[in-house]
Amino acid sequence: MNQPPPHGWHQQPGPPQNWPQQGYQPQPGWGPPQPPPGKSKAPLVVGILVGVLVLAGAITALVIHLNVNEDGGSPKRADKLPALCGNVSEAALAKAHTTNPNGLMSRETKLSKGVRTTCSWNQTKGTDGAGHRTTDVSVTNEREEAESAFSRSISMYMGTTQGRPLQKPIKGLGDEAVVILMETKSAFTEMSVIVRKGELIVKVDHSGWDAGLFANTKPDPAELEAAAKAVAEEMVAKI
Repeated sequence: MNQPPPHGWHQQPGPPQNWPQQGYQPQPGWGPPQPPPGKSKAPLVVGILVGVLVLAGAITALVIHLNVNEDGGSPKRADKLPALCGNVSEAALAKAHTTNPNGLMSRETKLSKGVRTTCSWNQTKGTDGAGHRTTDVSVTNEREEAESAFSRSISMYMGTTQGRPLQKPIKGLGDEAVVILMETKSAFTEMSVIVRKGELIVKVDHSGWDAGLFANTKPDPAELEAAAKAVAEEMVAKI
């Protein structure tokens, strides 16, 4: 026979009579408290991935920019040009970004009625910047036919089908002079100055393009015109 507990003590009640004694499982919500669930690391991972992609894009853009804007031209040459080419100063050639003499494209040619002198310069690597520039000058002694030769030269430039030529006169240069801008669908742009001084015809062709971030771009026509006129003025002044 079970004895009651001593006075002041309380017996812990057991499970109801019909509940099994073995394998008893507490109801949900009972038992010791559970630790809160850990925070998700997904936002951190996404942030790291975004940062890596941004950094990779910046590095790629920098590499492209440096490659495109790398100095153009070739190492400085010591080519000897015809004596008449010396009429153009280093300062004028520097303004045109073409300080490198090109002996292969420079020569004196005897004509049936005179002599034609051609002078050519292109870029010096590390000096004349990025992009592309060339400067070509020809001086031809046309004797009595200078005026008609001047008109023929203009017609030849204006009649080209390689672009859209635009012409305007230049005052105060030789006996008569014009400047012709040749624009094309590409970035390549050419500025030509044609001058008649007495029996001599002087032609200056200054052309090229500028370097862009992802592709070549058209140069500023005003910059090309100023450079071509500076070369023409020096050549005409000394012949």
